[in-house]
Amino acid sequence: MHSAPSRPFAPRALLASLTLCASVFAACGGEKPPPTPDPPTVTLNVPQPNTAAPTLTVRIIVSGCDSVAQVEIYDRDTFLKTVPYTSGSMDFELAFNEIKYDRGIAVGLSLNARATCSDGRKNVSQPQAATFMPVAKVIKDPDPNGQVVTDFFIAEGSGTNVAFIGCGNPTTGTGTLFRVDSAGVVRNSVAMGIPCNQNTVITSINPTSGKRWVWTPGSGAIAVDSNFAISGRTSPTYFLVNLSVMANGDALVRDRYTVSRLKHTNAGGTFQWTYKGAVLGPISPPHEKGQQVLVPYVAQLEFSQVPQVIVAYIDANGTSQEMQPVQEKKIFAYNGELDEPPVTAFSADGSTLYVAYLLANNQSKIQACSTDLEGCEGPAFKWSSDVFPVPMNFLMPFHAGSKLAAIGTQRVWFLDATNGLVTNKGGTSVDASGQLRIAQVQLGQPTTSEFYLLNAPNVNGALPVEIVAVDSSEKGELFRYEVSSSLSCSVDDGGRLWMRVGNNLVQALPLPEYRAVKK
Repeated sequence: MHSAPSRPFAPRALLASLTLCASVFAACGGEKPPPTPDPPTVTLNVPQPNTAAPTLTVRIIVSGCDSVAQVEIYDRDTFLKTVPYTSGSMDFELAFNEIKYDRGIAVGLSLNARATCSDGRKNVSQPQAATFMPVAKVIKDPDPNGQVVTDFFIAEGSGTNVAFIGCGNPTTGTGTLFRVDSAGVVRNSVAMGIPCNQNTVITSINPTSGKRWVWTPGSGAIAVDSNFAISGRTSPTYFLVNLSVMANGDALVRDRYTVSRLKHTNAGGTFQWTYKGAVLGPISPPHEKGQQVLVPYVAQLEFSQVPQVIVAYIDANGTSQEMQPVQEKKIFAYNGELDEPPVTAFSADGSTLYVAYLLANNQSKIQACSTDLEGCEGPAFKWSSDVFPVPMNFLMPFHAGSKLAAIGTQRVWFLDATNGLVTNKGGTSVDASGQLRIAQVQLGQPTTSEFYLLNAPNVNGALPVEIVAVDSSEKGELFRYEVSSSLSCSVDDGGRLWMRVGNNLVQALPLPEYRAVKK
């Protein structure tokens, strides 16, 4: 007798068939799992990818979220800030203190936005390149195509009383001197009677005469007071090579072969005196020392094949048109051609002549020689520098005469004027970027250590496109900023840096603020 099974029995084949059928039914007609949502789309743009301004504007768009929980801005992988994004296209500002300067001031940023939806979905925007030069303020011309200051300018005054003086050639084609206020409004102008170009120099107001000189190499010079009244000038036929200012405000001018004293009150162009003894012409600007004017020139003395740098001492108060030297001193003998003299410059007090001379393989060296003794040997020798790998184009004392800038085509070294030792951080020169050339330099106030390079393409007449700032030679480069248009700069009486960037005028932050964040 067989007992009944305790549960229904079904063959294995039937069970497998039923299971398969159930799976098929579920796949074809049952509930489906919800699809995985796409991540949101995140876009970050920089409306002005190269800007000098107090803040950097970024534009963010997030789409694909019912609502956005969070948007963060990064520079590469460095978090900068969280922004209160809600919807649509929104602009946000990155302030000076919200950016990290690990790679220096005004270096290239690579910005991205990272968005999180309220349901947890995330995405990152494509990186956006930007260059941000943080400054205190920007002044723009009311005319969108207008330029606040002339291409090159000087700042006078400080604070709310700052003004800017520059020259330009308006539609009349006549060189004109302008003064504009801190709002960019023209307050004074005068036709100079000489052309204006990128080489025009505007000196500071002389404290004795109350006047400044404006001069253009190859053309001429004018003396102008604070009200823009012209009181002195060179004659129309005079070929001006360079000009330096005496303590009383008169000018020491030189053409190709002579040095003359031009009073700041002489509008007829006649000279108080002229020295013609430098047959090949002076090799650097003459320099006032006490009651004498020092004129450096080169000559090859009789029975000698070695050229000499000679300094002629001229009576500063003489009145002859054929001035003879009070004395002459043979300062430095050099190996080279007579018509290729070394680069020279006087110390601020005129007691030292710095001489940069060529060595083999386009190397150079600088020697400091007393102007009171001959020969640059023994007591007359002050110091000799290390060898530099490039020729020098210019020597410039600064920082109250305690430093000497040795300037090549692309490289600058700063020397201690007392011993000739290089004071650059790590001994490394400060250089123009890439193929740019040093076109101009701007100093800080006479007693301060600031030094600015303005670098331009190697094209005749090209305006600078890069500024490199050095607050102290021992600390090294502070910042560099390059633009696609052009720029120039000046330092006001309070030591603040002003820059023309394209058509705009900007006031830099105090240099210690840049130094505080520079890594």
